[in-house]
Amino acid sequence: MAERNLQARSNNRIYQAAGNQYIYDKPAPAPAAVSNTLPRDTPAFIGRDPELRSLVEKVAYLLDNDHTIPVHAIDGMPGIGKTALAVRAGHSLTHRFPDGQFFIDLHAHSPHQGPVRPTDALFGLLTADGFDASQVPTDTDSRAALWRGRVAGKKALIILDNAAGHDQIEPLLPGAPGCLVLITSRRRLTGLSSRHHTVPLPLTTLSPEHASELFATRAARPNVGADAITISELVNLCGHLPLAICLLAARLYPEPQWHVADLVQELSRANDRLHHMYAETIGVAAAFDLSYRRLPAGLRRFFRRLGLHPGTEIDPYAAAALDAISPSQARRHLETLYHDHLVDQPNRGRYRMHDLIREYARHRAGRDPARDRAEATNRLLDYYQHAAQIANRQLARPGRHRPDDSPRTPAALPDIHNRQDALAWMNAERGNLAACLGALTAGQQTHRIVTLAAATAPYLRDNGPWDHAVSLHQAAASAARRAGNRRAQADALRELGTVHRASGNYTPATNALHQALDLYQQLDHPCGVADTLTQLATVRRHTGDHPAAISDLQNALAIYEKLDDRHGLAAALNELGVVHHQTDNRLSGIQALQRALAIHHELGDLHGQADALNQLGTAHQIVSDYHLAIDAHRRALDIYLELGDRHGQARALNYLCAALCETGDLPTAKHTLTDALAIHRRLGYRLGEANALTYLGTVHSANGDYTAAEHALTRALALYRNLGYRTGQSDALNQLGTLARLTGRHDTADALHHEALTIAEADDDPLGQAQVLNQLGQLLLARNQPAHALDCHQRALHLARHAQNRREEAQSLEGVGRCAQHTGNQRQAAEHLDRARDIYQQLSAPAGRTEDRPDGPPR
Repeated sequence: MAERNLQARSNNRIYQAAGNQYIYDKPAPAPAAVSNTLPRDTPAFIGRDPELRSLVEKVAYLLDNDHTIPVHAIDGMPGIGKTALAVRAGHSLTHRFPDGQFFIDLHAHSPHQGPVRPTDALFGLLTADGFDASQVPTDTDSRAALWRGRVAGKKALIILDNAAGHDQIEPLLPGAPGCLVLITSRRRLTGLSSRHHTVPLPLTTLSPEHASELFATRAARPNVGADAITISELVNLCGHLPLAICLLAARLYPEPQWHVADLVQELSRANDRLHHMYAETIGVAAAFDLSYRRLPAGLRRFFRRLGLHPGTEIDPYAAAALDAISPSQARRHLETLYHDHLVDQPNRGRYRMHDLIREYARHRAGRDPARDRAEATNRLLDYYQHAAQIANRQLARPGRHRPDDSPRTPAALPDIHNRQDALAWMNAERGNLAACLGALTAGQQTHRIVTLAAATAPYLRDNGPWDHAVSLHQAAASAARRAGNRRAQADALRELGTVHRASGNYTPATNALHQALDLYQQLDHPCGVADTLTQLATVRRHTGDHPAAISDLQNALAIYEKLDDRHGLAAALNELGVVHHQTDNRLSGIQALQRALAIHHELGDLHGQADALNQLGTAHQIVSDYHLAIDAHRRALDIYLELGDRHGQARALNYLCAALCETGDLPTAKHTLTDALAIHRRLGYRLGEANALTYLGTVHSANGDYTAAEHALTRALALYRNLGYRTGQSDALNQLGTLARLTGRHDTADALHHEALTIAEADDDPLGQAQVLNQLGQLLLARNQPAHALDCHQRALHLARHAQNRREEAQSLEGVGRCAQHTGNQRQAAEHLDRARDIYQQLSAPAGRTEDRPDGPPR
């Protein structure tokens, strides 16, 4: 939710209360020549001229004299006008910062919404600067480095609004001396001042004269004579706070028959205050009271109910559930509140309250009977639970949807009739569901936690973010254990293990899956046992324990056959086909995958078909049938796109890139890798990211950019080692060795190739051994050791034929031919080079020296 909220668009509807509070929503637009996400300027900016003039003149002087511009921290109490000053300064200085103007709300003091994480804020800044959201890295350090790199040497203006402290701000600061950073915060940022050259700019309340002028201007009332005295009384009651003054003026402006004296009288009698908002004054509470009391009784109750919502955004269906009314009536109420500036409508049909107004509504709701509040909250949770389960029916894998378990059906639900509807609803409500689950966890409502976690599991599994999914399933497993619900606990643990496995965290994945397996066995739940065994087999395959993987899959297949569970049977066959290919049992692998594909077709299971096609493409690739592989991967990708499965898309793109590289289509492969990397990083799929980086390294190498290639391959190797994925380590080491040879570092190349060969031999990986031996042979020939090189290529030729990989066979023959050329045996050289050329032509693969291309698909 934070990332979506931070992607502001300057032409979106902007909520503006008192000229100093803004809320944004919607994804960023296509990149423009110069980014500008500043809110629109305050129409009546009164009382801050000295501060504004000092700031603008100081910055102009520093720019004109090529001095470093310090960070400026505007601090003060809520409603004091910090944001209004920062925005006015930003507009005044726009021409001085031609490389972009950025505004981002860090939500330090947003009720029931934690401060924006630096990593999410960086996402917003990068996408606002035109960087493709799908390519933003996942970790904070990488995002910060990317952000600093994009603004290096530029003159940009950055407003960091509503900041929590220096820890939140520091990763967002650009390193460029010509950039101006304006920070607003309720706190004095002494920690930031101790680390960076920071100029504090504290704000106090407006002077009585300026406060009166502000009200008179915004309310279009005369500020002379008796009227001036009355306005002075009014702004005194507001504590001279701009927010309270502007809210009252906004109420009075459209009603010329209203008198300022009437407002003074009402405010003087007001006794409702926001005592729990320690930084607020009587004036702000009185202003909210006045707006609230103007509402009809039914709308006041509706307004209070909105304060019970744990999230930051609401639609008419959820609002209707809160107040036990129809969605059409809720929509009318929301529109009335929208026109009264008590809610905003950032997207059509979706509403949100300003932070302070939401806090006021929550405080008002606290005066209602506890039973009324509990019933309203339960209706809301029933709604989200039931709607999430409806969406889950469309998103869950066929045959794996659990029956709905909602205590009561809401009176009205949104239209969720297909997968696209479900994805759209989940995308919109993800933040609200997370907020509900957070509230439930705090309240120890175990049944609801378990149910909502189960309903959102398929969506999070395919679309992420996986770190959130891990937290969710951990909470669900704990809740189920407390409730003594062993079946729900087992389900949550299995989902937890699945997400850990997808993330490449194999040790916690194994632990969670073994716990789930024990529970399913105790419960005598054979389907749960088989599903968990299939997931365990995938973990074992990735960690190199192929015998155990095959054993687990054989046990799972036996259970599925006995249960006549065709969905489970096909999934296990798909995984078995992959394991067979990795253990060089090619024929059995193809047969298992083809059988899995046939069952998925028979069941109409698109997800399963895509998975099987993806793996069949890899099988074709391993035996060098590249065009068949490309066709299979593209068919799989089309299905994943139709399903909205980001994880599947990323894997298909990786495999497709490998095949494209093999056919020499490097430009398309590079473009494909860009898309794949973005999805891997967004999901947190580290193995996929490592595979994509490996191929990116080979593409860079083929294009002669050895520095970029080595950087990508080094990052890939680090990921593989962290994951414990030995096949990937061997591949990355081998290709790093090739790079070292190409750049003349022969000793380094020799060490890297031998380390790769040791891993491939220990894992009994004939294809991996052949790939390393062919590269080692080229190194030895470059070092003028043709006899040793010939031995390597001949050994590689035997292994490549055993692995049935024609491409590697051709490379081996080419290597033998090059060795013969080197020793003057032209007849033998011509014979082997002709045989290699014939294979390249049969494969439609580039002929000639091939060391700059990858050695095979990600394995």
